[in-house]
Amino acid sequence: MKTKSIVVAALFVLSAVVSAFANKPGEEYGLAIIPVKESEVFKIVYEGKNAGKVKLNIYNDKSDRIFSHSMGAKGFIQPLNFSGLEAGEYTVEIVNGTSRETRTINFKPRQLSSSYVHITQLNSEGKFLVSVARNKVANESITLNIFQDDKLIYNESNKLVDDFAKVYAVKSSGPVTIAVTDKNGKVTSKSF
Repeated sequence: MKTKSIVVAALFVLSAVVSAFANKPGEEYGLAIIPVKESEVFKIVYEGKNAGKVKLNIYNDKSDRIFSHSMGAKGFIQPLNFSGLEAGEYTVEIVNGTSRETRTINFKPRQLSSSYVHITQLNSEGKFLVSVARNKVANESITLNIFQDDKLIYNESNKLVDDFAKVYAVKSSGPVTIAVTDKNGKVTSKSF
């Protein structure tokens, strides 16, 4: 298995985050994990009772420690980027003196689609250019369909290892629609 790493942004902000914790009413201390919308980043928020040496550990579902970081603080907010990690359950542990708190993250990598699909008519003689700028992170595949008079006249599938561009010639006998579907089912189409 490839060694995966977690990219840690060095952001330490001391603050009391009362509403973010799932503790007993009136208790202002604890650990919270907040997912950042539309990303693979989680904010780790911690507020301890006393300032001191705080250790942040992250374990995978095999109980292997994959990340450890120590700091002197009473509390902090620290973003952790899980991109590049496999889907699974990860345990976040905070050790502050004799106290220990854990929370679980059920991580599922984002499904990324083609970053850009462009379909254009090159001339009035029925030549069309289809280009796809492949998302460099995701393994991408596309299906291309060409319809004429609402009937499928051509179909092909491609696994993209690089950007894709191809010219298609269609005999002019009616309206043409070209549709590109990515592996997640997103369709980009254009009619001429």
